[in-house]
Amino acid sequence: MNPGAVEEGAKVATTVVEGLKSQPLSLALIVLNVVFILFVGWLAHEFNQRTNHQYETKDQLIMRLIDQCKASQQSQQQQ
Repeated sequence: MNPGAVEEGAKVATTVVEGLKSQPLSLALIVLNVVFILFVGWLAHEFNQRTNHQYETKDQLIMRLIDQCKASQQSQQQQ
C-alpha cells in the first residue's frame, strides 16, 4: 500500500473530525440518523420474525386440518 494514500486518508479523517467539533448540530444529526437506521433495521427484523411465526402457526393448523379431512374420508370409505 502506498504510504501517501494512508497519510492523505488520515488528513481527511482529521479534517472531518475537526469540522464536526466546530459544528455540534451536524454531529448530533449524524448520530440521530445512525440511531434511526439501526432502529428501523431492528424493527424490520422483529416484524420479520413475527410474520414467520404466524406463517408457521398457520401452516401447522392447515396440515392438521388436512390430516383430519383425510382421516374422516378414510373412515367414510371403510363404512
